[in-house]
Amino acid sequence: MGSWSLYFLVKLGLHVAGLIQLDVPLNLLFAVALAWPWAHPGWRRAWRFLAWPVAVALLYHDSFWPPATRILSQWQAISGFSFAYLVELVGRVINVQLLVAVAMGAALWWVLKQRLRLATWVFVGLVAVAALPSQHGGVTDLAQAATGADGTADRAADRATAPLLDAGQLDQALQAFYDTERGKILRLPKDGNVPGFDLLILNICSLSWDDLAFAGLRNAPFMRRLDVVFDRFNSAASYSGPAVMRLLHGTCGQPAQHELYGGAVADCYLFRNLEQAGYRPALLLNHDGRYDNFSTELRRDSGLGLVPEQRFDAAVAMSSFDGSPIRDDGETLTRWWSDRTAAASGVPLAMLYNSITLHDGNRVPGIQSLSSLETYAPRARKLMADLERFAALVEASGRPTVLVLVPEHGGAVRGDAQQIAGLRELPTPAITHVPAGVMLIGMGERRADGQEPVHVEQTSSYLSLFTVVAALMHGGPEVATPERLTEVAQALPPVEWVAENDKTIVLRRGPHTYVRDFEGRWRTLDSAP
Repeated sequence: MGSWSLYFLVKLGLHVAGLIQLDVPLNLLFAVALAWPWAHPGWRRAWRFLAWPVAVALLYHDSFWPPATRILSQWQAISGFSFAYLVELVGRVINVQLLVAVAMGAALWWVLKQRLRLATWVFVGLVAVAALPSQHGGVTDLAQAATGADGTADRAADRATAPLLDAGQLDQALQAFYDTERGKILRLPKDGNVPGFDLLILNICSLSWDDLAFAGLRNAPFMRRLDVVFDRFNSAASYSGPAVMRLLHGTCGQPAQHELYGGAVADCYLFRNLEQAGYRPALLLNHDGRYDNFSTELRRDSGLGLVPEQRFDAAVAMSSFDGSPIRDDGETLTRWWSDRTAAASGVPLAMLYNSITLHDGNRVPGIQSLSSLETYAPRARKLMADLERFAALVEASGRPTVLVLVPEHGGAVRGDAQQIAGLRELPTPAITHVPAGVMLIGMGERRADGQEPVHVEQTSSYLSLFTVVAALMHGGPEVATPERLTEVAQALPPVEWVAENDKTIVLRRGPHTYVRDFEGRWRTLDSAP
């Protein structure tokens, strides 16, 4: 086997560290082929040539990266990334720590190969991996991120005793979930009474509880002003398009991702229902919406029927991961609010604001030398300050308003052993566990700064969120009290935790979290939402 033993020893180390998942039969077959005493010189030369692409393909197969077919299917979107962002992504994959580890491993291999038959240890290691039970279905820090976000107690003891479901049971559970969710419809009032408040929905890209903790903003002033906090809200998607579609279908249960496109039940279109309830709808972006046909998708599949607005009079705050301009959140919201309220004539407004300020790969003027991971925290601080100032502006206007925070998904700023920072192919709890909440402005007495908000502790969905909004629409100021909001929150039925990205699905059953990959195979994750 010669120097190829280094290849297998490094992979064994990566497997033990939880950075890859060895396919033992394929690796054993490759190791045997490398150690085989080929008699014919031509065969030996041919095998030496073929071994390199086989080794690369096998390493990719063992990694947690999505299959090559997935990357090829997304090539048009990837090709839209700016050159600076592509360089940054390469740097995350090939980092200094990994190169140092490989160099140290090579040095150790060079010393040991003089004294030991390392090929023998390769086979011993592969057999040991096959014989011993896997100790890492997921990643430890992912569990910490997901359970630590809302103070949920550690569930390690439960995981040790609860039985794991097999693939057939998980497929049945997933189908049962979708069947149940299809029957859920929320009815908004349509009795002709004009709603007593404006509804402003802040749809922020790349903001999870884990990201907030990373940026040190869990107790930001804006977050403290929320009157209802959904502790375990599941955005159910890890990419923008499906996440926004799920929000805009928020008066129905959670369908499979492919059911969000090509038409839906009329009662499922959130803004169509709000318009029938007396609202004047609006859709505002702080970006051009061209990447991945975002704006086109909104017009076609959301039931909104509006061309997204932009505020070209707002300053450009940064450039996007595709090089397009991103407008300042504070100026965009302030200018839109001033113009719309001046022309509202008593008609209540229902606005969806979509911001990509926190998206991975954005470049901030003046600090281009820093990666987007390094600028995430200051960008998040600026965004939170802008949202707090906007809430104060709305309050000063005297217009009763329900402000809803519902991020699209997290930014995966920390990354984990299975996905580099910024990669969101697996919709893990650390990515889809987002800080959703409701703020009441000009509706009754403002909650004191030190008073706790109402917490929705069970797993929640978009339907749960808009059930609270519907209760306020039906009951008005009488519901806008901590006591009544607590009653509404406690009456919300729990929802199973299912998140989806294309063919990849994360499902929570009991104390265990499972993921189904692109090939339809289930495995466990060491995390819980």
